[in-house]
Amino acid sequence: MQFRLLIGGAAVFGLVLATNPARAAAPGFYEAEVEVANQSAAARRSAARVGLERVLIRLSGTAPLPAEPVLRQALSQPERYYDRYLVVADDRLKLFFTPSALMELIDRAKLPLWPLRRPPAIAWLALEANGARQIVRGGHPLAAALVAEAQRRGFEARLPLMDLRDQLRVQPAVVWGRSSLVLAEASRRYGAEAVLIGRLRQDADERWSGEFAYWQGSDEFTLQVNSLDFPQAGAAGAGFLANAIASRDAIAWRPTEVTSWVVGGIESPLHYGALLRHLAGLEYLKGVAVVGLHQDRLDIQVSSRAEMGRLLTLLQADGRLAGPAPGARANRLTWRGADLERPLAGQRLPLDALAQWSSGQASRSDDHPPTQPVGNP
Repeated sequence: MQFRLLIGGAAVFGLVLATNPARAAAPGFYEAEVEVANQSAAARRSAARVGLERVLIRLSGTAPLPAEPVLRQALSQPERYYDRYLVVADDRLKLFFTPSALMELIDRAKLPLWPLRRPPAIAWLALEANGARQIVRGGHPLAAALVAEAQRRGFEARLPLMDLRDQLRVQPAVVWGRSSLVLAEASRRYGAEAVLIGRLRQDADERWSGEFAYWQGSDEFTLQVNSLDFPQAGAAGAGFLANAIASRDAIAWRPTEVTSWVVGGIESPLHYGALLRHLAGLEYLKGVAVVGLHQDRLDIQVSSRAEMGRLLTLLQADGRLAGPAPGARANRLTWRGADLERPLAGQRLPLDALAQWSSGQASRSDDHPPTQPVGNP
């Protein structure tokens, strides 16, 4: 079989593309831009401490971080967790943290891990002032603060366009009354899986009080806010939503478990390589080992803190891997996500490198896209 003859080349192809664990994530998950008082080493160290805390909150979904000795020690030595920084402006520093080091720290601290595939949320916000109500659109100070805080927490928050289509469906009274049926239907056009509803009333001091609400299945979660300005209220709403989503989606710490999977649909060396590249980019997998190849089927073992049922859900989330057919065993998957358009011709590695990578011994060295650093820790 020609595929079998080419399996060595396929393994190399997969290895070349698969040794960058963070590259599959949206940009920014492992970065932090922080204000600095000046460009001294002391100011940079203080900024790195703030940046490390922000990134750990973003990856774990846990805010505030628990007062664990492991985390206190890490925050006292933040230079161990980033490999370069850029001076963005006189008063701002951008730090690039090392994904593998952060994942090890999260595991040692027994923090949850919030998977990096995070569908966007939609925020329906209504304001009442002087007896009149309005729905907030993008560009409003409240919206800007909410979007910025959501980005810092690692997910996208969208505001409705409030064009004619939205206006025909959603009136301010609908948001104020938290009509779940109307808002759920209106939210579908925005591709959002989470819906935040906020209603704030201006008080005598021209500040804002009210509540944010988030539905999770049949459960409703609310956050009361009092006497805030728009930046404070927006940040509070986004933080509340981030905590609610993370409480649902984050993978709680548990000892790593090795599970066996069978992946069909491996019809060429390029399929093989694309699958390995995809698996190596999944932050919730700690290791992947190829243990067998049979016709168009690949036998693999993966190490993860997620139990098997949750892992099956995660592996299917982006559609590249399809779940088991009716009546098939739960560990049967089908590969559907190979990108065959840009093969890396001419690249070679020793074949024993595949065995090294598969056993989890190969270091994932190129954690970031090429960037010219201004400095190193």
